[in-house]
Amino acid sequence: MNNKPWLCMATVKELEQFAKKAGIPSYRAGQIENWLSKRLTSDLEKMKNIPKDLKAQLAENFRCHEVTTEQVFTAPDGLRKLLLKLSDGETIECAIIPAEDKRFTFCLSTQVGCPVHCAFCASGASGFVRNLEDGEIVEQFFAACDELGRLPDNVVIMGIGEPLLNCDNLISALERICDPDRIALAARRVTISTSGWTPGIKQLAKHGRQWNLAVSLHAPDDKTRSLLIPTRFRRDIREILQACAMHRAATTRMLTFEYVMLENINDSVEQAARLGELAKEAHAKVNLIPYNKANGAFTRPAPDVIKRFENRLKTVGVQVTVRVEKGSETTGACGQLRASALKKQQEKPS
Repeated sequence: MNNKPWLCMATVKELEQFAKKAGIPSYRAGQIENWLSKRLTSDLEKMKNIPKDLKAQLAENFRCHEVTTEQVFTAPDGLRKLLLKLSDGETIECAIIPAEDKRFTFCLSTQVGCPVHCAFCASGASGFVRNLEDGEIVEQFFAACDELGRLPDNVVIMGIGEPLLNCDNLISALERICDPDRIALAARRVTISTSGWTPGIKQLAKHGRQWNLAVSLHAPDDKTRSLLIPTRFRRDIREILQACAMHRAATTRMLTFEYVMLENINDSVEQAARLGELAKEAHAKVNLIPYNKANGAFTRPAPDVIKRFENRLKTVGVQVTVRVEKGSETTGACGQLRASALKKQQEKPS
């Protein structure tokens, strides 16, 4: 296990203390900070104004640039998926999602694999390995910034893993990214998605940052939800709503219900009506997600069924959107790119 601190997580004070201890001019700390927080990299090779001997000291004392881009896949619609390699050889993925107004959203991962194992999701199919460290989450963000060439307009924590099962490291990483004196991505530009892990929702509420919360509800009743989310990490809908109310009271941020639409499972008009009741009670908007095939046991409802479901929500005054599909031709569904890479690795002759 590597016990050295992450360079990307070092505070300005820690950089100044390092400079003093190393016997180098104090202005060097400011140069390093500029690379980390303005140029968004911890890759020492890119730090052209940092002398070679100082780079050697940094490499000796800090973990630097341990998340590297292995492959970039670009879909015809402009979505980019990055396969990232970690220092232990494991891989994760993140996405750069374009919008029509030339805005970009990063979708970041928080775990290597996912322990929740939602029935329809590719992320958990390859098994759970470990949590990402806070520095790995930030370096993942840096890798996406390097690919895009700038900061994103928004960040969604909706990649591989259940973010709130890695809550401490996630909060630490987001505090770094959202520090107004450093990288300065506004907290309201960040959305954290969860399968409904209530201890983590309560922890976010207690923390009080104005990060948005999205709950992957996927069913308006506990019986149907039990078919989709295994028992170990599933919480009753009533318990989830109570935790979300705490988060809303602490942050004033509107809640989103994520709802993957599955044919003959959760797509009836009656289920839409019940979902509408829950959304109004929770002051939540609804994001309908047509199923992106990852498991042969499920299929996507027909477009007219999705439209009927959407309209039923609208008739009761719920704000609803239908997610525009991006990247399916580029293994775009969450976890599919990593799963494909693992399969190729396993097929290699030993």
